[in-house]
Amino acid sequence: MKNFSYSKIFKFQILQILIAVLLFSSINLQAQNRPPKKLDSYEFKLLPSPLPQTDDPYIVIKNDFFLTLRDNMKMDCSKFYPNVGNIYLPNGYPVVVMVHGYGDRKETLENFAFAQSQYNYVVYTYSVRGQGNSEGLSNLISMTEAEDLMEFVNYIKVDNVGGDSSKIMIMGGSQGGTLPYMAASNGMNVAGIISALSSPKFASSWMENGCAKMTLLWSIEYTPDTVRYNSTVNAMSDWIYASGVKSDKWDSLEYYMPLGRDFMDKVQYNQVPILIENSWQDYFFNARNGIESLPLQFPFRIYFGAVMGHGGDISESENQWHMNFFNEWFYYYIWGIDNNLPNRPKFHYALTTYPWTTNGMWSFVHDSSSVWPPENVNGIKFYINKKNKKLSLTSSGKDKDQVNFKNDVKKNYTLQTAVYSEFTGSEFNKNFKKKELVYDTEPFTSEVQLIGTPKVHLDYESDKDICQYNFQIYEVKADNTIHLINRANYTDRYYTKKDRRTKDIEGLSFAHQFSAGSKLRLIVTNLDTSPDDFDFLNTNPHVLPVMEKSTNKIYTKNTYIELPLKGFTSDYFIAGNEPEVKLYQNYPNPFNPTTNIKFEIPKDYNGLVTLNIYDITGREIAKLVNQNLTTGQYNVSWNANNFATGIYFYKLDAGDFSEVKRMILIK
Repeated sequence: MKNFSYSKIFKFQILQILIAVLLFSSINLQAQNRPPKKLDSYEFKLLPSPLPQTDDPYIVIKNDFFLTLRDNMKMDCSKFYPNVGNIYLPNGYPVVVMVHGYGDRKETLENFAFAQSQYNYVVYTYSVRGQGNSEGLSNLISMTEAEDLMEFVNYIKVDNVGGDSSKIMIMGGSQGGTLPYMAASNGMNVAGIISALSSPKFASSWMENGCAKMTLLWSIEYTPDTVRYNSTVNAMSDWIYASGVKSDKWDSLEYYMPLGRDFMDKVQYNQVPILIENSWQDYFFNARNGIESLPLQFPFRIYFGAVMGHGGDISESENQWHMNFFNEWFYYYIWGIDNNLPNRPKFHYALTTYPWTTNGMWSFVHDSSSVWPPENVNGIKFYINKKNKKLSLTSSGKDKDQVNFKNDVKKNYTLQTAVYSEFTGSEFNKNFKKKELVYDTEPFTSEVQLIGTPKVHLDYESDKDICQYNFQIYEVKADNTIHLINRANYTDRYYTKKDRRTKDIEGLSFAHQFSAGSKLRLIVTNLDTSPDDFDFLNTNPHVLPVMEKSTNKIYTKNTYIELPLKGFTSDYFIAGNEPEVKLYQNYPNPFNPTTNIKFEIPKDYNGLVTLNIYDITGREIAKLVNQNLTTGQYNVSWNANNFATGIYFYKLDAGDFSEVKRMILIK
C-alpha cells in the first residue's frame, strides 16, 4: 500500500515537472517573438498657445474617469483642464484629444497632456479598447475603435470643464493617427486632425503583394498584459504562420484583414481639415497607400520624410522645420489667422541622402511641391543584364535568358520555428540558406533624385506552387559604403509550378538623393533582411519568407525595375558605361580549316579586348586579339590548318564582359 502510494505520488510529481517544463518552454518561445517595446511610438509635438501667457498662472486639474460606451464597455479616460476660465477665451479653451499608438495606454501620454494643458488647452486622452485599463477586446485598429472615439468626442462636446466644443483637435500616430482619420471619414465633426504614420489602406499595406510583414505578426502577438484581442484577431497569427507554405489560411487573412479597417472608399466623405505626415521608412505602412488617396477633397497639408515611429529615421533639421509646419497649419485652420496657407505648397517632403550620421541614420534634404508627384519625375527602366551582371538602360539578350536563385529550406522547417529563432543562430542557418543576386548600375555623374514608388516588372518561373521574390535597392558610394534605400516584395500564393508568368510589383514609396559617383544596386533575395534594418527589426526580415524548397527563375530580357527619377537622362551615367558587347557564333561552323569570328564593341568603349582559342582540355592554343579597341564591329579569321579535327572554344573579354562559344573543326 505504501509502495503504491509512493509510486502514485512520484508519478504525479514527475507529471507536474513535465507540465511545468512544457509551460516554461512555451512561455520562452512566446517571449522570443515578443514585439519590441514602443513598437509604434510617435513623438507628440506641443501645439502653440492661442494667446500670450497671462501673469496669473492657473492650476491644471487632472481627472481620471471611465466612459461607458454603446456595448457597456468601460473606457479608461483622463482630462486635464485649467481650474479657471480665461477672459480672452469667452467660448472656452481649445480642446486637444491625444490618441496613443497600438499596444500602449493613456498613461504614456499623461506628461504630454499635462504639458499641453499648461498652454491654455483642455486636453483629453484615453486607453483604446482592449489596451491599458479599458475594457473590451481589440479588433486591431478598426471601425469598432473609431466608433469608440466618436462617442468620446460626443461626450467631450457636452463636458462642462471649460472647453470650446467648436475647437476640438485630435492628434496621434499609427493607431492614434488612424482612428481619428477613419472616424472623420465616417461623419465625425471636429475642427482638425493631425494624422501621422497611417493611411486609408493601412491594413492592406501590412500584407501587400501577397507578403505578410513582420510588424503585422508583432502587432497581433502582444501578450494579454499589453493587448487583449477578439477571436478573429487571435486567429490571425495562426493564419500567418501557415502562410510559409501554400495553404488556404492566406485567403482568410486576405479577406478579414482589410475588413472594417481600410477606409479608402470613405475618405471622399471627410470634411475635417487634416495635417498628414508619413515616414518614408515606415516598417508598418507603405506611404504609397496614402499617396493613392490623392487628390483629397478636404483642406489638407502633407509631409513625407523623417517622422519618429515605425522605425523611421529622424532628423534634427527636419524636427526644427516641423514645428513651424504644425504651427502654421494650426493657426490657419483652428484660429483663422490668415497666413496665406492655402496658396502655398501642400506637399512637403524630405529626401534621404549621404552622409550617414553619427547616430546611424540618413541625412535629409527638404523640398516641397504644389502637385504630387513633383514635376519632372519620370519612370526610368533599369534592365537586369545577365551577361555582365549589371543594370542597364536597355534590354539585352534572348527571351530565354534566365538567372536562378534557390530558396534552400530544409523539409519540415516551419515559419513559426524560424520566427521564434528571430531568423538567426546555428539551427536557423542549418535549415534556411539566404541567397542573393546582385546587380549594379554604373556610377552616376551627378546627384540623382528618386521620388515616388519603384516598380518591378518581373518575368519569372518556379518549380514549386508558391514562390517569393524580394528586391532591395541600395546606394553604393565610390568608397564601397553601402546602405539600404528601399524595397519591393512579392509572393505568388496562387502559382502553378513551372508556369512562366509576368507581374508588375509596386514597392515602398520613397524619396532619396543619390550622390555623384555612387551606384544603384539591386539585390534579389529569398530573405528580405538587411544590416540597416537591425535597429528596428533586429535579425528579423521585413516580410516573412516562403518555407518551401524551390528554384526560382528570373527571365532577364524582360525583367526591369522602374524608378521615379527627377530630370534623369542617360547622361547621368559616366560615359561609356552601358556596355553592349556582342559575340557572334563563328561562320562557317563546322569549318575546314578557316572560320570567321565577329564581335561588336559598344559606343564610347575604349579598353583592352582579348579573343583567345582553347582546345577541349581548356588549354589556350591561339591568341587572336590582345589590344585596346574602340567602338565598332570586328571580324577576325582563324586558320586551323595545323590543328586536328575536334571541338574548340573561343573566348572574348572586354571590360566586365566575358563570353565563351563552341565551334567544330572537321577535316
